[in-house]
Amino acid sequence: MYRNLILIIILYLLPYSLRGQVVFSSDSLKVQEINIEGNSITSKKFIYRELVFKINKYVDRNDIEYIKVTSINNLTKSTLFNFIEIYTVEISPGILIVNVKLTERWFLWPNAYLNHTERNFSEWWRYKDLNKLEYGIGLKVNNFRGLGESIEIKYHIGSLTRYEFEYAGIHLDKNEHHFLSLHTTFIEESIVPWVIESNTQMTLKSDRKLLKSTVLELSYKYRKEYFNFHTLALGFSDFKVADTILSLNPYFLGLNNHRQRYFDIGYEFTRDTRDSHFYPKTGYLLVAGIIKKGLGLLPDEYNSVDISVKYFDYHKLNDRLYVASGLLYTSTSNDDHVFYSQTGLGYLQFVRGYEYYVANGDKSVLFKSQFNFELLPKKVLNLHVWPIRKAYQFNKIPVEIYTNVFFDAGYVYDKTGIYKQYDNMLVNKLMYSAGIGIDIITYYDKLLGFDYSFNGIGEHGLFIHWKAAIR
Repeated sequence: MYRNLILIIILYLLPYSLRGQVVFSSDSLKVQEINIEGNSITSKKFIYRELVFKINKYVDRNDIEYIKVTSINNLTKSTLFNFIEIYTVEISPGILIVNVKLTERWFLWPNAYLNHTERNFSEWWRYKDLNKLEYGIGLKVNNFRGLGESIEIKYHIGSLTRYEFEYAGIHLDKNEHHFLSLHTTFIEESIVPWVIESNTQMTLKSDRKLLKSTVLELSYKYRKEYFNFHTLALGFSDFKVADTILSLNPYFLGLNNHRQRYFDIGYEFTRDTRDSHFYPKTGYLLVAGIIKKGLGLLPDEYNSVDISVKYFDYHKLNDRLYVASGLLYTSTSNDDHVFYSQTGLGYLQFVRGYEYYVANGDKSVLFKSQFNFELLPKKVLNLHVWPIRKAYQFNKIPVEIYTNVFFDAGYVYDKTGIYKQYDNMLVNKLMYSAGIGIDIITYYDKLLGFDYSFNGIGEHGLFIHWKAAIR
């Protein structure tokens, strides 16, 4: 009896003991060689890191297409390549050769910069206020050292003065699991929103600088496998406001505070299986983060705990039809009312159709959904005009066009009710909208989108966007 019992246990555990070991069969192929073409700057080590194919490892014949697609998606999300092709050849029974053909992007960008300082382009285009433009110069180096690192320096003037430096994705180990990023920003603003009335930002313009901001951040990222990221960040922020703003809104930085400063620590978990960062069509994104502002290191230090969670899901329904949906939640906990530190909807995230409005509060929830139809499948335009035809980074232009129908809904909760006194009727009220749109996509992650929206307060109109709505 005991002998039979032992035999049953051994037979049960045998598959687990073999897990991670490769047992060769006619369905298994050994990757004998990986050939890479077109990486004049990008290191092979970086490319090997993103490939699911590994030299001298076995792959199941039925998994080859999935591994190929996942490898292409990983390289696409690095944003280093305009075109990526992977071919596999079984040169003899059980032996596989992988060929990777890449077209790198242009990585050195001296910038002449012109942009608006509004919450979104549609809000700026509504009034076309030239005072709310910033312009400047800068330099960005992508794929520094051939490892996907980036360095950026900015100097902007106009409605604000901005000095900014960032060095992102610094590799700390040979296995490319550990990364470091540095970011510093100094901003002086002469046009500042100081209150929200009727769900519209009221701004003050001055010849003097009304708000000065200094932000320093050091972040560490850990990525062992392809899809999961852990980020730990330490930062310092310092804000100083002019008496003019304080006289208009004593709660701008907290009651009668001319200055707000704090150290902060934050953690964020990300799982990203999407096919693209820029315009995803398959996979999903989960991001959950918490930031503690105020560590008790400074007198009168600002204190809050900010939490954010978002989940976006993308599916391909047939050859040309896709569906995407997702949910975003944010909250901030602070006993004092601090206007400058509270956000909600109408900033980076908004209900489509409410681009002209903002709703501030302690908590916000946003739901987005849309069906995308591939009106024009990806086409490549070849430019034969000199000297562009000689520049492989620019002589092929991919173009895709998608039409969509969408539905959004959002809610901002203000526990104090302080925003209600300024006729902000969108606070503590459901916002919703529906509409149709078209997105035109080309290389270097450029998008031009037009939406025609109908919102829950009886308004409708055309809005222009430069980013995918669900990303």
